[in-house]
Amino acid sequence: MMTDSQFDAAVEKIRNGDKNGLKLIYDAYGDKIYRLFFSKLHNHQDAEDLTSDFFLKLWESASSYRPGSGHKCWLNTIARNMAVDYLRKSGRELPSEEPELLNADALTEHTTAEDHAIHNMQMTHMLSFLSAEEQEIVQMHIAAELTFREIAVILKRPLGTVAWKYRNAIGKLQKLAKEGQLV
Repeated sequence: MMTDSQFDAAVEKIRNGDKNGLKLIYDAYGDKIYRLFFSKLHNHQDAEDLTSDFFLKLWESASSYRPGSGHKCWLNTIARNMAVDYLRKSGRELPSEEPELLNADALTEHTTAEDHAIHNMQMTHMLSFLSAEEQEIVQMHIAAELTFREIAVILKRPLGTVAWKYRNAIGKLQKLAKEGQLV
């Protein structure tokens, strides 16, 4: 992860034609962008292709980024729009939101593929109790580490609504956990 000022400096390098700026952003967010695409497309090859396209688009659209405007929100908006466009162009249905497969910050080098699969199944089961909108908000806040304000901008929803839906979703999950339904 990069701070806003580090990201702003990397974008400035891109604007000046320095590919090092793109490499810095790729190193910080390449895996996260790939996981976001995979969670929406459910296909490794498509996710890899879109990840490559994403960074080409980032290179081309660096001039549209406004420094200090919150880079995570900007990156997520681009990726989300690319995934939706891809699904529409390919004639595939837009899937209901599902959790990211991996959270790189929470996983260690020693985690096995089996652990990843179990984690994904648990997350899918847990989030299946929520509406599609609640799932998306929970994912964006927890997995993508976006603030409620950033989520509100991306989803074009009022900030209060996003915060309320998140709290409501977490409350539902806590209640289900107490009742033993999330086991």
